[in-house]
Amino acid sequence: MANHVDQIIVVAHFKATPGKEAALLELLRGLVEPTRNEAGCIRYELNQEIENPAAFTFAEKFSDRESFEAHSKSPYIKSFRDRSAGLIESRQVRLHRELLPAAQQQSNRARTDGEVIVIAHFTAKSGKQEELSTFLQGLVEPTRREPGCARYELNQDLDDPATFSFVETFVDQKAFEAHCKMPYIDRLFETLPVVVEKQYIGLHKQVQV
Repeated sequence: MANHVDQIIVVAHFKATPGKEAALLELLRGLVEPTRNEAGCIRYELNQEIENPAAFTFAEKFSDRESFEAHSKSPYIKSFRDRSAGLIESRQVRLHRELLPAAQQQSNRARTDGEVIVIAHFTAKSGKQEELSTFLQGLVEPTRREPGCARYELNQDLDDPATFSFVETFVDQKAFEAHCKMPYIDRLFETLPVVVEKQYIGLHKQVQV
């Protein structure tokens, strides 16, 4: 069995061409079940931005690089590429390694109504990568102890090590708002202008399959 070091975490963003949201969603939804049946797939979740329903984000985890590459070559991924031509305005796929993995790894979770999924990317300013990494890692354990936190994962981009990505799940909006009021999150937003060149924070709901 592959260990945490071998695992590949993928965050894939897709924004639909205006007027093509429903068609793109149908194609994306069709990838979920066959991918979850792959031997090397640990997690494959499709999410939709709450404030921008034309934007979709996969939160994925594979046991190793070979499993991800096998997934990328699967016939349903090839079919998706062919059939999605003209449906996608923009896309971005990031591959990561996880920092500070939880003792108990979560695979595909049953969706609970009201959950808030947060996908966040932070890219450090020049010379600030280690400072940002240390600060973000310091958020992980206290956040995981919050009663409303279902998942809180910090990842580092394999192609751009200055970029760090969170995959977070809170049981409901109230739990997310409580998280945002924590003193360590106050310090995060005080620190970001000093160490971060660019950032993205997107609130999502998981798409029912």
